[in-house]
Order: sequence, then structure tokens, then C-alpha cells
Amino acid sequence: MRYLVIAAAVMAILAGVIFSTAGKKMMHATSSEVAVMELPEPNSAGAGLFKQYCAQCHGLPGIDTHTAADWPRAVERMMTNISASGKQMPSDGERDLIVNYLVRHAK
Repeated sequence: MRYLVIAAAVMAILAGVIFSTAGKKMMHATSSEVAVMELPEPNSAGAGLFKQYCAQCHGLPGIDTHTAADWPRAVERMMTNISASGKQMPSDGERDLIVNYLVRHAK
């Protein structure tokens, strides 16, 4: 009986994780496939760098995927992933432009 309760708790936790990530908005496209109108300020340096660096590993997330307060941590986590993967890293200045762009347009 005890194991059944533990198994049920684990399943509930896993279901919560799955459903919480299932609602995340992702643009499943590479940087060259993202339509200009899908991003705010599409011709800005921040939008260009966001497309250039973030689409190296995954589709571009919707800017409302994270809050303004959460974007800096999310970008730092992605910087670690980019570094570990050996892909092209943005400079500190480019990273700051990306973060500022995402924070400015987050909801």
C-alpha cells in the first residue's frame, strides 16, 4: 500500500511537470524560417541576435514563455548550454542586448 501511495505521488509530480511544460509557447523554426512579423521590433539588434543565437539549438521560444524577471536566468542557463555544445557564443554585449530585448517585450 505504501508503494502505491509513493507511485501515485510520483505520477502526480510527473504529470504536473509534463503539463506545465506542454503549455510553453515555442516557435518551431530556425532563425531563417521565423517570419519577421512574429517578433516585436523585428529589425532591432535584440531580435536579430535572439534569432541568430537562440535558434542554434532549438526553435525560438515565444517571448511570453518567461516573465521579464525570469528571462535573465533563462538566458544564463542557455549560455551554459551553448558553451557546452560548442556552438557560437554571443559576446557579453550581445547577450545583454538579447536579455534587454526579451525583458522589454515579456508580459
